[in-house]
Amino acid sequence: MLHAPSLSNVPSRATGGHHRRQEIDMVRNQCDSVETGRFWRRVGVLQSNFGQDRKVQAMEENMYTESDHSVLDAPRIRTIAMETGYCSVNLYDEVDSTTTRARELLMDGTDPEREQLGELSVYASLYQSAGRGRLARAWTAPAGACLAASIVVRPHASTDPLARELPEDSYHWLTLIAGLSVVDIWRSYGVDAALKWPNDVIAQGAKGCGILAQLVPESGSTEGQRSIIVGIGQNTNMSAEQLPVPTATSLSLCTGAAVDSSEVLTRLLSIFARRYRAFVRAGGDPERPDPLTPDSLSLLDHARAATATLGASVRMSLPDGSTVEGTAEDLDAQGRILIRREDGALEPYAVGDIEHLRPANGSYGDFQQAH
Repeated sequence: MLHAPSLSNVPSRATGGHHRRQEIDMVRNQCDSVETGRFWRRVGVLQSNFGQDRKVQAMEENMYTESDHSVLDAPRIRTIAMETGYCSVNLYDEVDSTTTRARELLMDGTDPEREQLGELSVYASLYQSAGRGRLARAWTAPAGACLAASIVVRPHASTDPLARELPEDSYHWLTLIAGLSVVDIWRSYGVDAALKWPNDVIAQGAKGCGILAQLVPESGSTEGQRSIIVGIGQNTNMSAEQLPVPTATSLSLCTGAAVDSSEVLTRLLSIFARRYRAFVRAGGDPERPDPLTPDSLSLLDHARAATATLGASVRMSLPDGSTVEGTAEDLDAQGRILIRREDGALEPYAVGDIEHLRPANGSYGDFQQAH
């Protein structure tokens, strides 16, 4: 079982002094009459000027009181994240890209900055202006409508030898771990969500979440080590008028009510950490159940059960420009999708842009999940 991060690696709430407190009070006084977003950016400035502990201290002052869901509840998120093993929580009211922020620190940050990330950390925002999805597609949305979160996983920084020994060729399973985590969240709201291979979550015949994982080399004293950034974009409170395409949806549209994005984020962090640790205990073997619960499903079987693509008629666009049509039948132990082609051959595919051959209404279809 993974150990929780040592408290010595987490910025202390007790650190700081009179000058630091004056700075935080000054920012609060300057921003009492302005929007939260502007105040939040000033907290970011405090972090860059005085360090991570100042940012945490400022967050814990509970500096905004809005009851809507247009801002993230920093103290609440940080408390739950730290309890579930995250060493660093970085929240923005506006950012170019949460993944870009994480990647820049891993590749160009200082050794102390990387050390603060620990094994698990998160960057999140309700508005990013330059997000990217698969195939470098732009991913933007109105402020407050979507939750962008990038979870940084650094197995080499773990205190658990099982995590440090996790095979690098198993890292790609973190995409499915993230997808299953989102499916769990949406289902907890009563939404019949499912995975669309390889990296989407769909509900009611439309896409509500996209996931993109990147393997990033580190620099400085950890040069030679590589970490994973799992970018997860969920349409949380997007209205029908804000949908970018007819085949998109949001959690609020599926439930008929606004959702608390802070609650969605805390659930994501908790479920992802739990699933990741089970994967670590299984030695990175997707066919092996968690040793703590040997009668449970393996990661691969969980993915099979949640993947709506299985059993669907699909068209796969391959990197060389060719396409394959057939029926998606299974996932193998490498996470590849097995497609029964029209000529009868069953072939595995690791990379490609898959399309569910949709009904006339343009939706992804009402496919039954595999069991």
